[in-house]
Amino acid sequence: LFIAVDQLNRGGNAIKVEHKRMELAKLNLQAGEKAMSLATFVNAASYLKKGISLLYEDHWEKYYDLSLKLYSLYAEAEYCNGRFHDISQVAAGVFKHAKIYQDKLRAYAILIKALGAQYKLQNATNMGFEVLSQLGVRQQSSLPDTSIVLRDIIKLKLSLQELTNAELLNYKEMKDNNMIAAMSFLQLLLVYSLFAMPEYFLTITFQMLHLTLSYGIC
Repeated sequence: LFIAVDQLNRGGNAIKVEHKRMELAKLNLQAGEKAMSLATFVNAASYLKKGISLLYEDHWEKYYDLSLKLYSLYAEAEYCNGRFHDISQVAAGVFKHAKIYQDKLRAYAILIKALGAQYKLQNATNMGFEVLSQLGVRQQSSLPDTSIVLRDIIKLKLSLQELTNAELLNYKEMKDNNMIAAMSFLQLLLVYSLFAMPEYFLTITFQMLHLTLSYGIC
């Protein structure tokens, strides 16, 4: 695959027929996915960037799925390469053209990780909270009173005590896609809050447990 795509890319810019350019863009996507699976991130970024360069100006309207995959995976590859300066620009393209909010989630996750990797933990945490609110998981702008936190912990403890070991082992699977996504963002926030906003660590942990009991295990 790599040898074939490399050869085709040599004359890629000379291709004027639209469907042939899009076929080559798809091949670069496949090569990028394969390179990512092999952890050769520099090569992956090269293929994905080439695929993006083959797209026409109206590609988001005519080739939405291809554009979304190329942009999102390219941002991920550059994150793995530690090239954080390109990620914001690529993510902005996804945010601008995504048809539904769920299509933005992969780009948001990568952008948050990039901010965290640059020790911009406060920015990463704030962005994570914004995403959670869009997913239907409300996060208070200010910390709740300690008595409220303790009350909720007691309620959670009682709920867990009502479950038998067999029920816990066979607990329902989480199927709500928004909540599954929310759990992945909460997991990121759990790490960043420990360093940037330690006062939120307990409430984030409680939120994850609450979602698990309400929607299932993911």
